[in-house]
Amino acid sequence: MAICLRNCFFIFPTFFIFSIAQANEWDWVPRESLTTSQKASLNKYCSGAYIDNWRVPDGEQTQLLADVIYRDASGNVHMKGQAELIQPESTLEADTIDGTPNQFYQANGDVTLRAKNQIIRSDSSQLSEEGSLQDSEFNNARFLSHNQGIRGEAKSLVKSQSGVIFIKEGFYTSCEPNSSSWELYGSSITLDPNTGFGTAKHVQIRIDGNPIFYFPWLRFPIDSRRQTGFLFPSFGYSSDEGFSVSAPFYWNLAPNYDATITPHFVENEGEGVDVEFRHLSPYGTTTIEQSTFIDEHVGEKTLRKFNTEQTFNQYLSAGLLIEDNPTKDGVPLKNTTSLGEKDNYEHSAFVNFNAGNFSAKVTQKEYQTPDKDEDRPLEWLPRIDASYQYANTWFNYKPVFQYTDFLEPDEEDVDGERTVLNQTIELEASNAWGTLSPGILHQYRDYNLYSYTDEEESTSTLDHLSYYLDGEVVFERSFKLSDQIWRQTLTPKFTYLYAPYLDQSDIPDFDASETTLTYSTAFNHTRFSGNDRIGDTNQVAFGLESKFYDGNGSERWAFKAGQVFYQEDRRVDISGNTGDVVDDDPRSSLLTSITYKNGSLFSLTNNLNYDLDEELIDLAQISMTLTPDSGVVLKSSFSYEEEEDETTGKPVGTTKQSNISAIVPLNQNWHLFHQQTYDLLEHKETKKVTGLGFENCCVKMALSYQSWLNDSSELDQGIYLQFILRSLSNVGRENSDLSSVAKDYWNNGNTGY
Repeated sequence: MAICLRNCFFIFPTFFIFSIAQANEWDWVPRESLTTSQKASLNKYCSGAYIDNWRVPDGEQTQLLADVIYRDASGNVHMKGQAELIQPESTLEADTIDGTPNQFYQANGDVTLRAKNQIIRSDSSQLSEEGSLQDSEFNNARFLSHNQGIRGEAKSLVKSQSGVIFIKEGFYTSCEPNSSSWELYGSSITLDPNTGFGTAKHVQIRIDGNPIFYFPWLRFPIDSRRQTGFLFPSFGYSSDEGFSVSAPFYWNLAPNYDATITPHFVENEGEGVDVEFRHLSPYGTTTIEQSTFIDEHVGEKTLRKFNTEQTFNQYLSAGLLIEDNPTKDGVPLKNTTSLGEKDNYEHSAFVNFNAGNFSAKVTQKEYQTPDKDEDRPLEWLPRIDASYQYANTWFNYKPVFQYTDFLEPDEEDVDGERTVLNQTIELEASNAWGTLSPGILHQYRDYNLYSYTDEEESTSTLDHLSYYLDGEVVFERSFKLSDQIWRQTLTPKFTYLYAPYLDQSDIPDFDASETTLTYSTAFNHTRFSGNDRIGDTNQVAFGLESKFYDGNGSERWAFKAGQVFYQEDRRVDISGNTGDVVDDDPRSSLLTSITYKNGSLFSLTNNLNYDLDEELIDLAQISMTLTPDSGVVLKSSFSYEEEEDETTGKPVGTTKQSNISAIVPLNQNWHLFHQQTYDLLEHKETKKVTGLGFENCCVKMALSYQSWLNDSSELDQGIYLQFILRSLSNVGRENSDLSSVAKDYWNNGNTGY
């Protein structure tokens, strides 16, 4: 041990550092003084961060610094006046320090103990040397953990040799200095950095100094490590259900698997339990879930789900999904699993092989339909997909094969086997200013069918060739705008598509659907999606596109307009006999699209179809997002689509809906958010959300009123409260049935939680 008076030369740098640190009790550094990397990890609502100023001293020996230092006859050391005890792993400062070297020290008056990522301050303390059987104790203590962002106060604080902190009559919080947005207060609190968890007795969770929750005993995390124990419970009350509580228990079984068990109690309804088991293998993940609720009025309700996906190597993967609802008349009243109420519950398995330009997949898919009055979906027993692609700079060949054995579980219509082969052969001639691409699409179908209506078997084969030619020319110019050199492109394009008519009256509709005609789909090479309809057409689609790029090369504007001109009437539709004319329009509506982007500040997308013959708009899709630096978020959308009535042939509206939402900051921390969706055909509101949110560095809260149409077209309403206490837990619940601006608000600015 080396003893020296304060005028020793080597103490000046250390003394200077600690003088600066004492001027800032908690090593708090304002945001503007942080480095770029430190700012990047900071929540945008935080005004600074704790930066540890302690450095490991030079040398392995203990250093004693003070105005007066002497040793008595018993060998005890006495230090008075700005006393410092500097050790390899910690530094103790106080007005006076007395003790026995290598055993313990008693410090009094403005006591500060510093170690890596830790400060403890107190009126008096007893510090035991490392290796001693005694713990260190601090009276009227204040403490800080830099890396966890946790600080607190205690009437008495004991720090064991293993690093565990025992707090008597105190609190801890992750809030910034001079802020008490939340505090966890307890008559006794234990913080164990070795396990990453703490426990407390007679606990109060205080928001802005006001107690809002009380627990006789509580176990909580102090870092991100997984640990067995109860998570924060959720509470609720309603006039129908009465008092309700859910208390999730997390079970950390092993590093690669765990479980969460959540019991539920509802005063006027019953009780239940949810179980989720997760397993991580070297190849993938497996999840098992079950939710059961015993309702006093309608009995037991259960949902189950098993899901696994495994990737064995770069070529081979497999998966299995089993959803199950053994109780047909509903689902559990309380359910925290990922499986909700559905008409059909999927049972499927797949094996996938992928070798780059060749891939193959085998899928087996069935369904459980609890309600016998519901039509059950077709099942795949199995489906086999395979595709290959060969391409170079001028030639592209892609065959796609599919075999499906369909089963009609209701035995009311048609099922059977379908074999599909689609082959695309395309040539491409291109240079810097344009491309020309002729192509052939070969579509082959083979069916072996069984009709439950006629109780007859039948076969059918289709062999069809479609021909197309794609072309475009690109013009480009530069111009000066706002002292920047902008670039504009002008691209005329066309697609000629000829698909001869082929009778398909005997072919069922297993998976065919008609695509909505917009500018982007006008240049497709097929009229239908799926494999059960080959659309006949003889058409030319013309388009004109113009894009504007700013001086940084970012696309700002894109204007697109086009139209499809039909040379023949169309006779193939999704259902019914083919052969009759189903569409005799000589041309499509005028198809337009406009997009604008200005980084993250503003975006606009507008798709508009205008029928020049009927002089009306038959499709409008408009969406806009505005996010200025002020923190305001404005979103609006409008969708409208017309469809001809099959009886009268007159256009009728099928979709006409508007939506507007906004998040408006009232000040640095408070936000108002609102969303409203309105059905313009039914003349009624389908969704409404109004809420108030608060966020600072350690607390985020949101209170919202929400109303929405349920599956029975009735209006449901609810009030939802959520809040997050950083470094502690999430509390409250959200409306999982309603995607809304409330979720947008909740997910903004969430860094560090």
